[in-house]
Amino acid sequence: MVVSSARLMKRASNAGYAIPAFNIDNLESAMAVSEIVHELRLPVIVQTIPRTLRYGGVAIYPAMMRELMADCPVDYALHLDHGDSLSLAKQCVASGFSSVMFDGSALDFEENIRRTKEVTDFALPMDVSVEGELGTVGGKEEGDVELEAGYTEVSEAVEFVRRTNVSTLAIGVGTAHGVYKGTPKINIQRIEEIHSAIETPLVLHGASGLSDETLKACIKAGITKINFATELRQAYTDGIKSEFEKSPDVYDPKIYMRGAIDNIKKVLKHKIEICYGL
Repeated sequence: MVVSSARLMKRASNAGYAIPAFNIDNLESAMAVSEIVHELRLPVIVQTIPRTLRYGGVAIYPAMMRELMADCPVDYALHLDHGDSLSLAKQCVASGFSSVMFDGSALDFEENIRRTKEVTDFALPMDVSVEGELGTVGGKEEGDVELEAGYTEVSEAVEFVRRTNVSTLAIGVGTAHGVYKGTPKINIQRIEEIHSAIETPLVLHGASGLSDETLKACIKAGITKINFATELRQAYTDGIKSEFEKSPDVYDPKIYMRGAIDNIKKVLKHKIEICYGL
């Protein structure tokens, strides 16, 4: 059953684990997520970014997941990651998304509040949860601008949540999107401080490439949703390369794409085990 991200995260917060959130790009990555959820029988969040929706169409991804998860034994959420407008949030909700994000982290504080609140005012009455972002996650997610990581201030997090009524909050604690160029330094103490100051469930972006130990420390400090994207795309590409190395003359996508799906599933399984403390 499709439920909001906030509902899954509240369960996680009460039980001391985190919900893994996996970005999908196409049918094969969606199949990989569906298969692993059926096998492990543990809830996850499936999400897409605006660039992906522009590539395949807003309605395509929820339609794929509905079919793939029609007999799903557990709840899951379908989430818009890094949404950039109220208009896109409305399109996603109309297409079946159960959760949306408005990423105003590049805006000034007041404008971020104003535009995030527009989304919460629209979505919350429809039982669709809203994720906001405060502070900056480094690297690149949408567009081609390289951003420096910026820590979320505790006092601003308190005010932001109070004024926007967001369901969940993504915070900046030293993570970055994409491939890390060095060893990231994650501010675990800042997670603990924000977690102590607000009851809103916290989200960690840019988790691909973080060590298992760091992820566990983030969960212990108060993170209840962890996003994974880059490692899944790497696994997809490496899986295809491996298939061509084994059979360079293969031309049927159904053959070499199976290698990509299975390679993604290995990463998914490991991340699920970390998030659930298995």
